[in-house]
Amino acid sequence: MASQTDICNLALSFLGSATITTITDSSTAARVLIAEYEFVRDAELRAHTWRFAIKRAALPALAAPPLTGPFLLQYQLPADCLKILVAGDYFPSADMSNYRTNQSDATYLVEGNVIVTSYPAPMALRYVYRVEDEGLFDASFTIAFAARLAWLCCERITQSPDKRKLAMTEYTKALTDAIRANAIEHVTDFPSDDTWILARMQ
Repeated sequence: MASQTDICNLALSFLGSATITTITDSSTAARVLIAEYEFVRDAELRAHTWRFAIKRAALPALAAPPLTGPFLLQYQLPADCLKILVAGDYFPSADMSNYRTNQSDATYLVEGNVIVTSYPAPMALRYVYRVEDEGLFDASFTIAFAARLAWLCCERITQSPDKRKLAMTEYTKALTDAIRANAIEHVTDFPSDDTWILARMQ
């Protein structure tokens, strides 16, 4: 089970720098890494759909409807939501509209920290959440997170552009390994459809 200190030390190992005893060290490396730690963690969780960070919820509708627009209801997003994967458990299907676009046929919109939609309550939500317990991290994520942390903090710790490039290479490799290990889920992307697509489906 990795700790914050373990992850910071893994980042330092990517940079070839001396490790720290604890994240509360007074060293420059410890101060830089812990200052960026949560921002980089959340960015990495949001950047890719890590399987260990997927959660489901059933949201109650807010009392007040949207002030304007075609939607009838609005829902408060969970406080730990970083990225929506599926809202309402509905998936779009092909129709007879030429050049349908996701925007013109949107079934919901995210505005600030609420979802406006006409999906009935309680609305099902599948999303990527903010995982703060390092004990829940997938091993592939831990390596990718540490490499990204090293890459972003490299200049302030080592002042070496070459080491920063190496850290970026390690990050890219970590993502490739995570995909091979099935640690990252590929969410279905529904393209716009037209009558040519429908003809091919018949």
